[in-house]
Amino acid sequence: MKIERQFLEKIVKNREYNEIFQAYYEKLHGETKDDKLERKRDHLKDCNALWFIDRYEIARVKDFQKTNLCKDKFCNNCKKVKQAARMSKFIPLIRPYSRSMYQLTLTVPNVRGEQLGETIDDLFKAFSMLINYLKGKKKIKGVDFERFKYEGAIRSLEVTYKGNEYHPHLHALVVLHINPLDDAMIRRHKNVYSKDFKGNREDRLFSDAEVLIQKVWYLLINKQRVFKRAIDELDKGYSCQLDKFKESDFIELFKYMTKATNEDDATMNYRQFKTLYYALLNRRQIQGYGCFFNLKDEEVSMEEVNELYDAIIEELKQKESPLSVSETPNELMQDTEYTLISRKRIYAYLKQLRD
Repeated sequence: MKIERQFLEKIVKNREYNEIFQAYYEKLHGETKDDKLERKRDHLKDCNALWFIDRYEIARVKDFQKTNLCKDKFCNNCKKVKQAARMSKFIPLIRPYSRSMYQLTLTVPNVRGEQLGETIDDLFKAFSMLINYLKGKKKIKGVDFERFKYEGAIRSLEVTYKGNEYHPHLHALVVLHINPLDDAMIRRHKNVYSKDFKGNREDRLFSDAEVLIQKVWYLLINKQRVFKRAIDELDKGYSCQLDKFKESDFIELFKYMTKATNEDDATMNYRQFKTLYYALLNRRQIQGYGCFFNLKDEEVSMEEVNELYDAIIEELKQKESPLSVSETPNELMQDTEYTLISRKRIYAYLKQLRD
């Protein structure tokens, strides 16, 4: 329940960092005269500026109630909050399928900035077609997808970048009722994707299932006809990995679409911001299929009724009525007299997330 000082320090630091993106929105507004960009700049400036709290003087406790969030895809604070809120909302709904969950990572070659938006659309269309093969809606003569016993999937878009090179790729959770010891799941193949040229891991082997998906994925992305001879004649497809889903994979699945820093850990420049702003505009990051079709990535509630928390608040109120006030994160961070608490379940998940 306690909100640590380190968490407030990150919010203050992120608010300072967001000033870069406020300037980018201002510059883009100057080029386009689109008033929506001015509003985005202002919302980014106001994000997390004030926290509304109930203050208990006798107990020296501050109970966090709410703050203003801009929900901008480039906001360093909101990206973390949205990721944690997704985890809080969706993980309990996903856990019943844990025995049959796999992580599927699908990639394509890097593209130039001017190609990014179209490439993302191609990724989404190809993934939907791949799902149609897995569930048997579309068939490939001589290729058995039914052995995977597909039930559902959730796909998530991520874009990394360096210079004017962009790497869009998909992280997906796929429910497959297949025996891990099935011959199709035994890793035995090497290809160019097996080698880690940085030397951080051992060479990876790929299963028949992964090689099949790699080749089908290649044909779909390149808008080629998908049939058995075309699959067999391909030397290799595009990189894809299919692994048993781990608890830590939830962080990848529900993370934000892009980071504020590039692959060299340098801050996003204006050209990259402009490219990503338009390429990601009105494109849905999270999409559910099959048993997860009704999973909607809407505005998530950050409330959780907690009996222990309610008991603590009730005890506080027996001694005094709280005073409703607002303070900046910086003021809260400097306060050493009061304990700051919150009933928001997302803060438990925020503690798990890396910078």
